[in-house]
Amino acid sequence: MRFALCPALAAAGASAAAPAAAPAACRMADKMKTKASRHEAGDAAAASLPRNAKGGLLIKEDELKVAWDFFDVAGKNKLTSTDIKKRLQTFYKDVSTREVKFLLNNQPEITFEELYALLRDNQLTNFDPVKEAFKVYDPHNTGFVDMDMLKTLFKDLGYGEISEEDAKIILETADSDKDGRIGLTDFRMMVPFGQPVEEPLAAAGAAED
Repeated sequence: MRFALCPALAAAGASAAAPAAAPAACRMADKMKTKASRHEAGDAAAASLPRNAKGGLLIKEDELKVAWDFFDVAGKNKLTSTDIKKRLQTFYKDVSTREVKFLLNNQPEITFEELYALLRDNQLTNFDPVKEAFKVYDPHNTGFVDMDMLKTLFKDLGYGEISEEDAKIILETADSDKDGRIGLTDFRMMVPFGQPVEEPLAAAGAAED
């Protein structure tokens, strides 16, 4: 499958970005509250994600680089199946070598430039990287982040232990709608992927206000 690596990179990259962004989010509370007002109708963002010229998911070079850097920890500017499997196992414990090789289209390795060239004109029309990443944090499909899972991933990614006080701060900051939980819309604000395009009418209405 020509574009098979895109979902894996995007979802894992978004997942990795979320805990890393959590401490900084404490300094962005006001900005996040402002953005939250644009999503009061719920997370319909998947229908309005930016698209490329072929109608697929718009892959921006800088956003892809965030995901790439998560995998390319040695800064080699190339990834092998071993590199990808080692990092993916943080989120997907049962991922097999065969599956990883499939993601690489059976290539022994790939560079960032090759990957970006491959994905730039993708035709992925039904994929939301943030929604896929969110599933890792919501293993029981409750619709909300499991804070115990967040603590586990945070530790496994090398960010250290999250204390109860830290968890409380993350929850209070990320919970933009103040319902006491981190839903998909809240989570979307914490990652550099899958930011929706504002509808013209909605933007115009906001300007009038």
